[in-house]
Amino acid sequence: MIVGDYVLDLCNVFYSGQVESGSCFQRMLGNIKTGIILKDVSMTVHSGEVLAVLGSKGSGKKALLDVISRRARGPIRGQILLNNQPMSLCLFQQRCGYVTHKCDLIPGLTVAQTLYYTPTKISGYLKKSKVKQVMADLALSQVANKCTEDLTLSEYRRLTIGIQLIKDPVILLLDEPTWDLDPLNTYLVVSILSNAAKKYGTAMILTMEKPRSDVFPFLERVLYLCLGDVVYTGGTRQMLEYFNAIGFPCPQLENPLMYYLCLSTVDRRSRERFMESNHQISQLVEKFKIEGGAFRKSSNIAGANSTINHALGHGNKIPLLIGKPSSCSTGWNIYMRLLSATVSFKKAGIKQTFLRLFLVPLCFLSLWTFYREMQIRRTAPDITRSPRRDSMEELYFS
Repeated sequence: MIVGDYVLDLCNVFYSGQVESGSCFQRMLGNIKTGIILKDVSMTVHSGEVLAVLGSKGSGKKALLDVISRRARGPIRGQILLNNQPMSLCLFQQRCGYVTHKCDLIPGLTVAQTLYYTPTKISGYLKKSKVKQVMADLALSQVANKCTEDLTLSEYRRLTIGIQLIKDPVILLLDEPTWDLDPLNTYLVVSILSNAAKKYGTAMILTMEKPRSDVFPFLERVLYLCLGDVVYTGGTRQMLEYFNAIGFPCPQLENPLMYYLCLSTVDRRSRERFMESNHQISQLVEKFKIEGGAFRKSSNIAGANSTINHALGHGNKIPLLIGKPSSCSTGWNIYMRLLSATVSFKKAGIKQTFLRLFLVPLCFLSLWTFYREMQIRRTAPDITRSPRRDSMEELYFS
C-alpha cells in the first residue's frame, strides 16, 4: 500500500559530457570530445509508476540515469527535485536505488544469503521476513538456496533488483534490465517490476532499447529521447492520443512503442533519409515543447495517488524519511557476507577458502623471503672494493 506520494521532477535539465570513449592517450591528455548530451529534458514520475526511457543507441538514456543519480561527470543545468527537495548525492544514496547493467555478485553465496547480508536499517526476524517477501515478489523463492554463480541470466537480473528493493527505495533506476533476455523472461521481469512498484510504492525508471508490445500495459509513463532531445514524455496511453492529434497515428496491428521509437530515431541509411528524418524529429521536438505540457504530467495512477493523498490529509510536500544503516551495521553485514562466501562447502566456497588459506599465505611468504634477501644483501660486505683502494682512502682521510 502506498503510504505517501513521492514525486520526482526534472525541469529543463541540460547536461554536457563526454560523447566519445576516446583512446588511452586522449584520456591522459584530456582531449576527449565533449558535447551536449541532454537538451532541455523535463519529466515527472510518481510513486507506484513505471516509466520507460526509450531511444536508440546514443540517445542519452544512460546519461539521464546518471544525471538523476548524481553520477554524471560534467556541468548540469536545470532542477532535479524529489518532493520539491533538490536531489543531492546524499539524498539519492539514502532514499533511492540504482540497478546497473553489469553487476558482479559474490560467488559462493546463495540467493537468500545475498539478500540477507545486504546492509539495511532492519535486522533479525524483520529482515528475514523482508527477504522472504522480496524473493516471493521476484519469483526467486524456488532458487533461494541456489548459489549466485549457478543462476540463469533472468534469475541473476531479478536478484540484482531484489538487492535494491530490500532497501525500500522510493525511486529505483534500472539500466537495461531486460538486455539479452528472451521474450518470456522480458515479460516476466517487466511485469514483476510493475507489481513491485505498486506494492512498495516505488517509482521505477528503466531504460529499454527494443520494447515489445506485450510490456505496453505495464508502463504508466514513457519518455522518448533522440540525441538528447525529448520527442515525447507522459502517460503511455495518452501517447497514442497525442501522436494521433499531431498527425502520426499508430497503424493497426503495430507495436506502438516500437513504432514511435522508429519515428524518434534518425535514419542513417542514406544522406537523403538522414536529412529528412532529422528534420522531422526536430519538428516533433519543437511541437512537443509547445503542445506537450499537459501530457508531461498526465497519468492515470498519478491522479489516483493524488486522490488518495488528499483523502488521507497529506499535503503537496511529504517529508522524506532520511536514514541509512550505521557504519557498524554495514561493516558487520559485509564481514558476514565474506565469511559466508568463504566458509562454504560448495565449489565457489572451496575455491575462496583455498585462495584465502593457502594462496594468500604463500604470497606473504614470498614477500617475506624477498625482503630477507634484500636485508642480507644490504648487510653483506662489499667485495667489489679493492683492498688497495680502501687503504688509500684511509690514508687520505687520516
